[in-house]
Amino acid sequence: MITISENNNTSYNTIVIGSGPAGYTCAIRLAQLGAKVACLEKEFAGGVCTNWGCIPTKAMITAAKTVDMLKKAKRFGITVNDYSVDFAGLAKHRNLVVSTSRRGIEGLLKANNVEFVNGEAKILSSTEIKINEQVLKTENIVIATGSSPIVPGFISLSENVITSKQLLQMDSLPESIIIVGGGVIGLEFATLFSHLGTEVTVVEMLDTVLNNFDRDIPAELEKQFTRKGVKLLTKHKVLSVEDQKVKVQNLENNEELELTAEKILIAIGRKPNVIPEMLDPIGLKYDRTGITVDDSMRTNIPNIYAIGDITGKSILAHVGIAQGVVAAEAIMGKTTKMEYTVPGCIYTLPEVATVGLKEDEVENALIGRFPLIVNGRARGEVHTEGFVKVVIKDDLIVGAHMVGHNTTELISEAAVAIKNRIPAKDVMNTIHPHPTYSECFKGAIEDAYGEAIDLAPKKE
Repeated sequence: MITISENNNTSYNTIVIGSGPAGYTCAIRLAQLGAKVACLEKEFAGGVCTNWGCIPTKAMITAAKTVDMLKKAKRFGITVNDYSVDFAGLAKHRNLVVSTSRRGIEGLLKANNVEFVNGEAKILSSTEIKINEQVLKTENIVIATGSSPIVPGFISLSENVITSKQLLQMDSLPESIIIVGGGVIGLEFATLFSHLGTEVTVVEMLDTVLNNFDRDIPAELEKQFTRKGVKLLTKHKVLSVEDQKVKVQNLENNEELELTAEKILIAIGRKPNVIPEMLDPIGLKYDRTGITVDDSMRTNIPNIYAIGDITGKSILAHVGIAQGVVAAEAIMGKTTKMEYTVPGCIYTLPEVATVGLKEDEVENALIGRFPLIVNGRARGEVHTEGFVKVVIKDDLIVGAHMVGHNTTELISEAAVAIKNRIPAKDVMNTIHPHPTYSECFKGAIEDAYGEAIDLAPKKE
């Protein structure tokens, strides 16, 4: 960490507020282009993603994957007589991954001559920021202050009623947990804890989990979760939450039910960290979804930019990273524009990945589907749950939706094809290595055209 007092010149080309994926990426790109940059952070380098989000979650879900493979060991001729989950050991691994990642970001900032300053920043004007009782001058400001968990007003957080931030700091495994919210965050934690032996109940008010995804995804995921012992209460509204109790109402018959668990996780989404008392005095435009920006990430004030969750465009780290690069290059005179072909990934078991349009958003589309059980690699590795689905319009892939092992890696091929308008048949006619999961994507396109070698012909 560099403290401002160590520097005689406190005037900058750009000050970035926030050091999450969007913020630190933007700061580094600015420095690469020759700008003098300071990155201000009120907590830890890396923001939510590194410290209480993407990184610790994925580190812990690896344990769930390990347990899943232990349960399948007999299929490979391996006998595992007994195993136990040492959650304290898993927490130690989680914390090491977080601290290593945090130090890595600090090192990158330092190596690129970005001044990293801890403290809570306040924007005084379009050219002045106050931090640690000192006022800094700057030509440009980038706001990358992220988002926070949504907690309804009728719910009070406590030792047992928690958000994902508190959950990712726990050192002991709960015997039971109620997860309020059947979205991305809720289902990833349902995967983690159910595989480690916790009794998991997911409460979702809408008709399905992942209600805004292509319709085939929630149907497949609900089947897999139920098979693995997770209790899914869709169409159930939460009426009240107390210390270890949740009262819900069945929206189909109005029946009320009281649920109990050791921990209750509130995971109904996130909201941008908009601070009206800081933004209103300088006239910055925002609404309930976040700060208003154009496709160069510029706000209504020409020298102030916003990136990442605070814009309300997406809460995905990779979107923030792309926005950070666009903002940095716009500040330095380049004409880069933001384009939102965004793959989304969910690290459940099986994984979910999606990009582009859903089937019901495209009229007269060709639909291709390839089940993983047909794939030789998937059968050999006993990862046969799920499918790959493509949506094709005018011979272009416009959507891809996947459930299954390694689909969070496989989705990138679909994203490249969609963004660059690569004809579907060009992808189909490209040789894919065998045996690989990538053949599922090729196979789904073949199925859309009725040319799948590994699938029986569709019945009319």
